[in-house]
Amino acid sequence: MPRFLIKHAVGGRTFVDTDANPQIQFVVKELDKGRKQITVYLPVELEPEIAELLKWRQELNVFIFDELENGLQQKTWFYSGDGDFHYNETDRVLNIGSSRDIRYLPSNFLE
Repeated sequence: MPRFLIKHAVGGRTFVDTDANPQIQFVVKELDKGRKQITVYLPVELEPEIAELLKWRQELNVFIFDELENGLQQKTWFYSGDGDFHYNETDRVLNIGSSRDIRYLPSNFLE
């Protein structure tokens, strides 16, 4: 399963990380014009983190890390600077809209 991560872009604080909490599930849906909708299903113990995450919705980095067949790791960074984060408290579902994304191999940037 790919790793899903939401971090504060400035301070680096991690809000959501599937490596730290494997109960977190997510789905990425392709929309029109390159947009994506990311739906994240969160366990109840993350409620305090979500309230804090929503305060910083304009300054968050959203990533998915995929392990490729050749053993390399591919990162996908989703632009979420528009602050398109919506949380349904009853169902504990976070919806994130992304207007664009960039896929890259971190190993291409190592010296």
